[in-house]
This record gives sequence, structure tokens and C-alpha cells, in this order.
Amino acid sequence: MELSAVHIAITIGAIEADRAPAWWIEGRRGDPLGRVGVTLPDPAGTLHETLQPGNPLTIEIGYRDQAAVTWSGTVIMLAPGETRDQIEVRGCNAALPLSRTIVTQAWENETPEAIVSWAIRTAGLSVGHIDPTGVTLPRFVASACSVWQMVQQVIESCSRQFGLNMSRRALWMGRDGVNWSDGEEPGDMPLIATGAGLIRHEPGVSRTTLSRIETWLLPDLDHSRLVHLQDVRRGIDAIVTAQRVRHEGAPDRTRTFIWY
Repeated sequence: MELSAVHIAITIGAIEADRAPAWWIEGRRGDPLGRVGVTLPDPAGTLHETLQPGNPLTIEIGYRDQAAVTWSGTVIMLAPGETRDQIEVRGCNAALPLSRTIVTQAWENETPEAIVSWAIRTAGLSVGHIDPTGVTLPRFVASACSVWQMVQQVIESCSRQFGLNMSRRALWMGRDGVNWSDGEEPGDMPLIATGAGLIRHEPGVSRTTLSRIETWLLPDLDHSRLVHLQDVRRGIDAIVTAQRVRHEGAPDRTRTFIWY
């Protein structure tokens, strides 16, 4: 049975659709690129002639009585669908220039946050929230590397030269621009509780394994957001940071999965 409460509008190049056999949207803290996959029917096998990498891709999704959330990006590849008469279109979000813009530059006596801000602007993106580090790098060189790789080198320099704990520092595309921060993305904190949205909760089996929450579709949620989890069966009442968020949909089912 098709879900009537969930609205979806897909635009890929010149193709528009209000349904799809399957779709997913995923973001991970520590990976600057948000990713998407949309499966489209292709009985004639001709969509690969119509669609191509570089096409704009937009998905509007939400509940019919609420404002839709818009995900925008670029097609990066076409792949076979689950059946022979389908094709999957895969894309990345607007943060793609972070992995494709190559920089070569040198600095002396400059702060890490100034260097990272310069790199974000060089990629043609807006600077969001940048956490100060409190240090100055005596010398830093970026040589023919992507903005993303350069930022990782900045993190390594801060850790090695000054002993800073940079384990939580992440680079991601937020609502107000590209953030470089130890903190979280601003936004409402959803409550996922037993009897109120919690479908399944699988705690991690070790300190290094992420726990997973399965809930109904939360289209506005992305990684680096705070989530209030109440699992009565396990006696858990905690506020956690989403490290990975994946939304999945089909005509008869939608879910949001959260790893923390």
C-alpha cells in the first residue's frame, strides 16, 4: 500500500517525478559529502542517454501537512537498479567542491581557522561556524590537494605540533555554510522514545561500535544534530549526537536510521 502521508518530488536534470521505487539520503560526520540515491524505472533502458553526471538533482520530501525539506546536489554516477528495468541515480550534495577544488598555498604565522576559512571560500562556498583553536601555525603548506585533504592536514598539524585534541573536529555543510567545529549543527532536538517513534534500538557491542536507532521518517534530521533518546526497555534516557543519518523510502515504507 502506498504511503499517502509522505510527499516526495524529485527533479533530475529535465526529469521530474513524484514517486520512485526506492530512494535514500545519507550523511556522516567526518565525511564532508552528503550522498543520495534515487531508483527510477527504465524499462526501455534509455535513461542513461537522458541523464548524466553533472546534472542538478533535487529532492523535496516531507509529510503532506508540513513544509517539505529540500535536498540539492549534483549527479555523480548512474548505476544498475535492483532489477533489470531500473536505474539508480547517485549524487552528492552542495559540498562537492570541498573534494574537487585543488589548492596550492603557503602560510606563515596564521591561525588554523583563518586557513580553513580561506579554503572554504576558495571552493566557492559560504563559511559557517568555525571553532577557534587558540593556536597559530608558524608555517603551513598545501600542495596540490583538495580542500578536504588540506583541512585534514590542518587537523593533523594542530594535534602534532600543539597536542590539541582534534578527535571531534569535523567539516560539514550546515544550513548556514560549511562548519569546522567540535560541536553540533543547530536545530530542533527530536525526541525518539519507546511508544513515540522508537521502532528499534541496537546498542553498540563495544566502545568503538556505533549504536543504531530506527524510527519513522525525520526528513529534517542530518548528522551532527542532537537527538533525545528514551528507551524504556533498556533504561536509557540520553541526549546523543547523530554521527550518521540515513533516510530510506519506497512507495510503501519510509524510515530514518540514526547511528550515535
